Amino acid sequence: MDFKVTDLHTKERDLRSSATEILNAVNSAKNASNTLSLEELNHSALMKLNKDVLANFVEKLSKLLPSNIELCKSAAGTLDIVKTELVNVQKEQLKSVQNTVQTEMKSWTDVVKKNIQSTTPSLKKMKKVVESAVKDDERSRNFIIHGVPEDYYKTGAAVADEVINEIWQYHDAPSIVAANPIGAKQLDNGRPRPIKVTLRCSESVRMVLERAYKLKKSQTTYHHTWYITPDRNREEQAAHKKLVAQLREKITADSTKYHYIKDGRVLSVDKK
Repeated sequence: MDFKVTDLHTKERDLRSSATEILNAVNSAKNASNTLSLEELNHSALMKLNKDVLANFVEKLSKLLPSNIELCKSAAGTLDIVKTELVNVQKEQLKSVQNTVQTEMKSWTDVVKKNIQSTTPSLKKMKKVVESAVKDDERSRNFIIHGVPEDYYKTGAAVADEVINEIWQYHDAPSIVAANPIGAKQLDNGRPRPIKVTLRCSESVRMVLERAYKLKKSQTTYHHTWYITPDRNREEQAAHKKLVAQLREKITADSTKYHYIKDGRVLSVDKK
């Protein structure tokens, strides 16, 4: 027979309908053999039964056994088939998951590989980055003095000393490592060359730049035309040039305010 779940329910109903008859047959067998429980209904006890009681007992049981045995065999076979199908399904699912994981891992690996290739700098780029960092560090120890007439000084160091003494006004003024005009000397009517001054550390340069405004307030009037700037690279010079142009536009547009450059921006405040 082919196993079906409905067969189990049918057998359950058959057992329930036969339960009373079997129970009566068991009780009859117990009473006839003078036993107290079903466990005591052994071979010796059954031998005491008369043929009618024993036959009735055996008949009730034998009617249930064949169909239930056949049902159990069919269920076992069906369970084996279901088990095999489940194993095959699990194998297919596992294979599908493995293929998906392999595909995703390959895709992820390709993405990572492309990202690494696209982000890995070339030797030339690395060299430029290092050179730029070195130059930035060197520039951080420099500042530039502008507006000093060529015929005013004999050496750049003398001008640097004069400027630092004017704006520092302390005994612990920073030491000057080097101070030299930038570029070739122009004609007599040309603009004066700026003077690049190198100090021992960038912190000293920062402090000089913070005090640069004191040149405008100096009692020595010709210092008023001198000014100090950081040692900027080409990109910084271009950006600062744009800021100066914006500053001039604001000065022309609104003379009632004081305009100045700070932190890469043109700011304006009311004049006191």
